[in-house]
Amino acid sequence: MASLDSSPMLLSVDLQQGMVEAPEEWGPRSTPSLVPNVQYLLKTWRDKGWPVLHVQHDDVADPTNIINSKYPETFRAHACSAPEEGEPIFVKTVGSAFIAPDLGAEIEKLGKKRRIVVIGMDGSQCVNSTTRHGSDLGYDLIVVEDACASYGMGGGFDCEKTHEAAMQMLKGCVKVVKTDEVLGF
Repeated sequence: MASLDSSPMLLSVDLQQGMVEAPEEWGPRSTPSLVPNVQYLLKTWRDKGWPVLHVQHDDVADPTNIINSKYPETFRAHACSAPEEGEPIFVKTVGSAFIAPDLGAEIEKLGKKRRIVVIGMDGSQCVNSTTRHGSDLGYDLIVVEDACASYGMGGGFDCEKTHEAAMQMLKGCVKVVKTDEVLGF
């Protein structure tokens, strides 16, 4: 088992009610196993006493978007990823979680050299932006592809094709693994 100083951080990105259970007009979501995989990883991290960080998206650019803090029911964390006492929550207004005020300081406090395991929504948007940005910043990142999900982006890319493409793009800069593989690193 990793020592507390070198244990990996879990970064939960945009696992909000309105993202996990989006409106019908967004179309289907990829990754049917998202909720149980997220629950399993959070339980594992918590049982081991490893750091868990939560990031939520507040779409201030579009005040009608359900991922806006004006809509508390859809803005709140999804039940599968609800923060527990002592787990910090950071709010961002752009794609990358690393833009969220104080997230970088929290990572520095916990130890920048720790591996950061990323889970969340939407794989083709904020997870992708967060991962690429974090890699550029020099963080050691792993993305858990089946603890992330995406919505389709049109043009023949349904939710599953979109998610697969997003995860393939990330493989050029970080490790991409499945839930049952993540603890092997």
